[in-house]
Amino acid sequence: MRRLHLPTSVSPALDVVVLTLLYVLDLLISWDPATSPPGVGTYAVPLLGMAVYLPLLWRRQHPLLMLLLTVSASVVFAILMPPTVLMLGAFLGLFSVARHCRLRPSYTGFALAMVLVVVNVVAQLDYMPAGEPGQIILVGGLLGTMMAIASFAAGRWARSAARQRLLTAQLAAADERSRIARELHDVVAHAVSLMVLQAAGAEKMLDSNPERARAALGSVNQLGTQAITELRRMLGLLVPAGPSEPADSLMPAEAAPPRRLVDVGGLVEELRETGREVLLEVVGDPVPLEAGVDFSAYRIAQEALTNAAKYADAIRPVMVQITWQQDEVRLSVRSQGAGPATPQTLSTGHGLLGMQERARAASGSLAAGPTPDGGFLVSAAFPTAAPTNTGTADRHSRFRRLHLGRA
Repeated sequence: MRRLHLPTSVSPALDVVVLTLLYVLDLLISWDPATSPPGVGTYAVPLLGMAVYLPLLWRRQHPLLMLLLTVSASVVFAILMPPTVLMLGAFLGLFSVARHCRLRPSYTGFALAMVLVVVNVVAQLDYMPAGEPGQIILVGGLLGTMMAIASFAAGRWARSAARQRLLTAQLAAADERSRIARELHDVVAHAVSLMVLQAAGAEKMLDSNPERARAALGSVNQLGTQAITELRRMLGLLVPAGPSEPADSLMPAEAAPPRRLVDVGGLVEELRETGREVLLEVVGDPVPLEAGVDFSAYRIAQEALTNAAKYADAIRPVMVQITWQQDEVRLSVRSQGAGPATPQTLSTGHGLLGMQERARAASGSLAAGPTPDGGFLVSAAFPTAAPTNTGTADRHSRFRRLHLGRA
């Protein structure tokens, strides 16, 4: 039998109180002291009836067994204390079976509850005047059947709702894990990939050109520092501070502003320092982007350049183009030819998927695939925001002129 194991906020004390109130209500509905068998004390019926409700304390742990014990105790009680039949406890047990068990055991629980409905009708027939059996069957049988159906349906609905909440929580956890993995990839993979390439180049030039090897090692140190700074910033967002820990204890002393598309020039310079030729072209007059779109566009450019550094032909240039239009901005990163086989350790397996997820989250689009010359093309488009002020436009224009000159 397969059940849902979900945490419950109902304490044992509250559970006892609820069952006690239900038992009192059941006695008020079902028990008439005037019909008690001769020689049976007034308090004997309530005391014996407690055996019917006692198994309900374990209705969440063993629902079907609990319902079987409850129905059996109710039948025995009806034989000993006719015509009293305690039924509300069995309906609560049926609800628990329908909620915690799969469909087939739930049908078994419904059949057990219907046995008690039949026992109730038979018990009432023996104590009713002649000529009224049809009324007893209609009222008692129909009402009992309706309550059994309602308990069964409510339990199945509660099970479906619990499974839906559990599925929603699992999806939310999966999305959070994916987001964290994507952030880790964006923060670390770019810097580490360039560090590996720089270190490999320094090793090759160590004897022939010590100065360039020393410069490459300096770049490794700079890239490592940048990666640590970015990682500390991300951890500061993910890890809550303790009660005695300042909120910015994991943040660097001077937190840098979020990365933007205008910072792509820095990525180009980093790649050029590894010896790669990179051509940057900006077309059109830059327009403002929403913060989330701006950050996503930067990360996509970062990942595309990282892949170009790892997989493209090192001799042929990497071409980066940013095309500004009034309603959208287009980004393309094209590498030409395939480089030597890259060790599997340099691949994280999240690059292309992460770019696609970022583009979707920013209400943009992304296409990525090989080119006829053996290279690779990443092309993305993002919506632009409404214009803000001339100061921002001037800064974008300076960025355009500066990096067009460097290319």
